[in-house]
Amino acid sequence: MKQAIPVVTPEMITPGWMTQALASHGLDARVEGITMQSVGTGQLGETRRFQLSYAGTPPADAPTSLVGKFPSADAVSAQTGRDLGIYRTEVMFYRELAMRTQIRTPKVYVAEIDEADRFALLFEDLAPARQGDQMHGCTLDEARQVLREGALLHSAFWDDQELLKNAWVRVPEGSQDFYSTDLIERSWHHVRQHYTGLLSAEVQQVCDRYVRHHAWWNRPRERPKCFSHNDFRQDNMMFGGADGRVAVVDWQTASFLGAGMDVAYFLGGAFDRQTRRQHEQGLLREYHEALMSHGVRDYGFDRLLRDYAHYSFAVIAVGLAATLIVKRTERGDRMLMQMVTGGAQQAIDNRALDDFPA
Repeated sequence: MKQAIPVVTPEMITPGWMTQALASHGLDARVEGITMQSVGTGQLGETRRFQLSYAGTPPADAPTSLVGKFPSADAVSAQTGRDLGIYRTEVMFYRELAMRTQIRTPKVYVAEIDEADRFALLFEDLAPARQGDQMHGCTLDEARQVLREGALLHSAFWDDQELLKNAWVRVPEGSQDFYSTDLIERSWHHVRQHYTGLLSAEVQQVCDRYVRHHAWWNRPRERPKCFSHNDFRQDNMMFGGADGRVAVVDWQTASFLGAGMDVAYFLGGAFDRQTRRQHEQGLLREYHEALMSHGVRDYGFDRLLRDYAHYSFAVIAVGLAATLIVKRTERGDRMLMQMVTGGAQQAIDNRALDDFPA
């Protein structure tokens, strides 16, 4: 039986700990020195890059650098991660599901979590891939790559009832996990007090109506369901890697959810409004064709369009709620309000508000 790797904070990682982590994957290499630097912009976790040096000549496949992820150093964010179960979700995804889908994710060396939901994840370093930037969007070709990866994930667990046997898999009762109507109402009140200078009048009108009808919007949806990332945006993707594929990271909020969530969440923030309008239908066609090519049946394009319109509001919920539950930063403020704006414009352009009660 493989020996568990101790759960530690970044500052506690030693050459001995790293040597044990590599040995657990069959690498006979003794780490002699480590240098550490902060990477990423995550608000619910701490990410570090570790540069490794070895005693003697290591095996050819011994990594020269690895990336680790740990609970947030911010007390509020760390408590959020524990209370919502998102730390455990990410660790268990890498331990039990990542290998069952062809979506590109980083190779994992350590995926450990204790009873208090302290955790340590250690991945391959995907450099020279670069982290996407939600504030700058992506190219049309990059969007196509992302949606191809999304189709690999969603088709792998399409309406898969066996998934429910995994006790850690979250199966939301409604359209979206985590965000209760009370939280959405409180966060919208908070945003109106502190953020509305970053939102147009048009966007505020959409938010007002969405928040009033949030309980109705968040009602249970009919099948099909699929395993969804649920924070499927550029900040959680690595572009331009050596294998030419987009790698998807940050699986904290993943769950077994109604179809259409990830594609709507991604396209709402991938482009400026004009570009999205111009290419939206074509990209959705390509995504739908990819689902079909991977074995999905009885899911017509018209149904995808309905699901897509419904989930244009999901990013609004995330953007609003995050103002209350994660640490505040200048970039975070701009990014969250950009997400809210993109979702509101997407909802308008796809006539998603037409389905709302009067």
